[in-house]
Amino acid sequence: MAEMKQRSLEEVKALSVEEAVEIMRQAGIVGAGGGGFPTYFKYKNPQPHLIVNATESEPGYWGDKLVQKEYLEEFLQLFEAMKAIFGLEQISLGVHKKDREWFADYAEHADDGVFDMRYVPDTYALGEEKTLIKHATDSRVPRFMDEPDGTRRPGMPPDVGIVVNNSETLLNVYNALFLGKPTTTSFFTVYGEEMDIKVYETPIGASVSEVLGIAGLDVENSSHLSVIDGGPYLHDMAIEELGTGDDAYVRRMTNALLLLPKGRQGKEYAGIKTDPPEEGIVSLVGKISGVHLPLGGGLLKPATPLVSEGDEVEYEQKIGEPVDEGFSIGVWASAGGEISSIENGMVAIAGGAIPQEQAEAEAEPSSAGGAQPRGEAEPFQEAGSETNR
Repeated sequence: MAEMKQRSLEEVKALSVEEAVEIMRQAGIVGAGGGGFPTYFKYKNPQPHLIVNATESEPGYWGDKLVQKEYLEEFLQLFEAMKAIFGLEQISLGVHKKDREWFADYAEHADDGVFDMRYVPDTYALGEEKTLIKHATDSRVPRFMDEPDGTRRPGMPPDVGIVVNNSETLLNVYNALFLGKPTTTSFFTVYGEEMDIKVYETPIGASVSEVLGIAGLDVENSSHLSVIDGGPYLHDMAIEELGTGDDAYVRRMTNALLLLPKGRQGKEYAGIKTDPPEEGIVSLVGKISGVHLPLGGGLLKPATPLVSEGDEVEYEQKIGEPVDEGFSIGVWASAGGEISSIENGMVAIAGGAIPQEQAEAEAEPSSAGGAQPRGEAEPFQEAGSETNR
């Protein structure tokens, strides 16, 4: 097994395809853009062209754009390394035309042969891989492909020699290959009714209500509001009615928590416009009271638990070993504390966080050049549900 450890640029470039793929699998990386497809599988059969999906198409989102802004040097190193490991002939950064100025620093580096810029129309659908490919290249992903056995399947980006990853997914790849860090957090936007826009790096499995409380919402007196996991176009209903004791958990592919009046539809907010938060990305690592982590769910076969109820675990300790059959990824503790339960494919970790009032006071924005970044294909699940994730 390829070791999870810190590596220099030259050491990362010297990794074999098989070693890099195994590191991604062990690190627990899945598509953070919403699809949750296991990232390691995309690179088992490398394609010549990588498109970085930096469009962040949903209205009001800022997480990926801030990630790209703060981790410019990390992305440039990653692009160089991935070209060497996977034999990529081209890396393209796909961004909306309206964000040309935001990505100006990347455009300055686009002539060095490592990557190029692809400016695409300012529409929601550009977040969908096939549509992005259509507008960013001369290729078209076929609707269907005929298999040798006579069956048909939907066309996919590799059918035209392309792999697509979003910004946060690739930051997680950087963390794993260069820093030896697993995926334990999700970057997402909190916005909507009665809420100043925030972008948080939050432990996977954190309570949505707790995050909203830290963001400044009076959760106990907010039963007139609902929250959806996602944006106006693509989302799951997270909590139908706040302040009633129901809850939900932050997922690996949570991109936003959008607050709206109870009974309103997400698409009514399609025209919402937001400015980037002045404080940038705020880390909530170590500032939440507990997490509920899925061992599998959706496309993923459950990992084998490495812990038992009552065990004490540390942040970024491995708690689930991927199984060999099907899609499966390593699972790592996104908070320190005691294993309070392992039920229905879910590992609950309680304790290990400072009180919420102190968390609100101490949550500080991250910045480029500061601390190193910390970075599922599971269906949405409300707390208390018996459905496996």
